[in-house]
Amino acid sequence: MPSSGSEPLVRFGVVTDIHYAAGSNAGEAEGLRKWIESSRNNNVDFLLQLGDSIRGSEEHCEDELSQVLAIMQEFPGTIRHVIGNHCLAIAENRLLAALGMSRPYYSFTAKGFRFIVLHGMEVSVLNTPETPEDRESLDFYRDRLDVDPWLHDYCGAIGFRQKAWLKNELATAELAGEQAIALCHFPLFRETTDKKHGLLWNYSEIAALLAASPAIKACISGHYHYGGYLQKNGKHFIVLPAFVNRKEHPEFSFGTVELYRERMVIFNQQGRARYDLTLL
Repeated sequence: MPSSGSEPLVRFGVVTDIHYAAGSNAGEAEGLRKWIESSRNNNVDFLLQLGDSIRGSEEHCEDELSQVLAIMQEFPGTIRHVIGNHCLAIAENRLLAALGMSRPYYSFTAKGFRFIVLHGMEVSVLNTPETPEDRESLDFYRDRLDVDPWLHDYCGAIGFRQKAWLKNELATAELAGEQAIALCHFPLFRETTDKKHGLLWNYSEIAALLAASPAIKACISGHYHYGGYLQKNGKHFIVLPAFVNRKEHPEFSFGTVELYRERMVIFNQQGRARYDLTLL
């Protein structure tokens, strides 16, 4: 990987939309191990898996998860997970236990950065609503599925309690003078996806929250397999291409992210900078 002239504050390996299938050919496992090896060689602080680590087939989803985790756990350090729509082929409580997560949305800090991990499937047809507000939200979006081509039953929304939590996380970051990076499986803007893949159901509300916060510097997502980018209010909304489609876009299979005080660089698997962005 090219030298950026000074050491980053934080460096992490990233991959999204692995869609690992039980009995996958050797090339799938080999490709994932290249990510692990690259991340180790780059001395990353942690790995980030942005959702849809499994295909989510009804009969084999448990095997898919155990097989892909066995490969990822060859990394000797911390692995951070984001929940995607395919992940919920497994009941959420069993999924969280397998991933070593106490809750489906959470935050963590590293060297002046706050990472805010969102759960975009909290309100969805695959989850039982936890609050009256979430039940009302689910009914609202279900009614819109047949009339809005951007909304799909395999996507979801951020719920009432999580929105309150997110607002508190942003306020905490602002008060502490931290730079915040949001992580969400789903894109938050139509410009960074297409109608086939869709996006977070309440994308406009959540995007507005993030774009309005002085702490937020970027949001990194997956789901749209071909990647996208948009800048809004000086914030970077990045959608990374899917591992599963890497032969269709060989310029990005997995990457390494370097964070500096005023800069973020995302390198591809060959060590070439795909994004070199100023953090405003």
